[in-house]
Amino acid sequence: MKKLLLLFLAFIAHCLLPTANLFSQSPQQMNYQAVVRNSSGNPVANNTPVKLRFSIHDGSPTGTVVFNETQSTTANQFGLVNVQIGQLGNLAVVSWGFGAKYLQVETDINNSGTFTDMGNSQLLSVPYALYAANSNAGPAGPTGAQGIQGPTGLSGAAGATGATGLNGQNGNTGATGLNGNTGDTGPIGPTGAGGGATGPTGVNGNTGDTGPTGANGQNGAAGPTGAVGATGATGLLPNGTTAGNTTYWNG
Repeated sequence: MKKLLLLFLAFIAHCLLPTANLFSQSPQQMNYQAVVRNSSGNPVANNTPVKLRFSIHDGSPTGTVVFNETQSTTANQFGLVNVQIGQLGNLAVVSWGFGAKYLQVETDINNSGTFTDMGNSQLLSVPYALYAANSNAGPAGPTGAQGIQGPTGLSGAAGATGATGLNGQNGNTGATGLNGNTGDTGPIGPTGAGGGATGPTGVNGNTGDTGPTGANGQNGAAGPTGAVGATGATGLLPNGTTAGNTTYWNG
């Protein structure tokens, strides 16, 4: 196959401006751009498949590989490829603040299955956002003045009441315990002493004689009927009493 040349046009971690957004948390990626050329020095055709294998070595060009990923892309009409190193891997695992780092780039054109080593170059300037992710923290700055308290936000809507859970099953009734043994009958206590002795029965007296029945007396004669007494005078009627056609007034 034709020998292909890969010309680096821009590489973020080497000497150009970082594209990581330095606001809040920066993305763990670095832009990589290159023109892929054939052995005649001409850019490859539009839509040519290109695989790029990136390896970062620690300390020297042949040092321990601390990062590795392979990306598939296609060249544009100028033979240009654009990818982001770290798009598939995790650049946060690289300790940028300790020792030199070297980037090795390998290419596979038209999915040949064979990678060509394009060389190894030292990363001379690491983007600040990537270094800050695993560098030692600087001294804390002075505490700023307390800002004015903002207005109280609106209360959020009450969440829906969750469904009532199912009642658990009643447990099985435990077995009835065995009846205890009947206790022994206690001994009968001694009989108490009896009462005093019964006195002797007195002698019955003699029955007297029954007297004779007396004779019935005679009925007396009936007395004569007494004379009828004279009729008394008529008493005065109360004032205003009317009898017949006469009204009586006394006095």
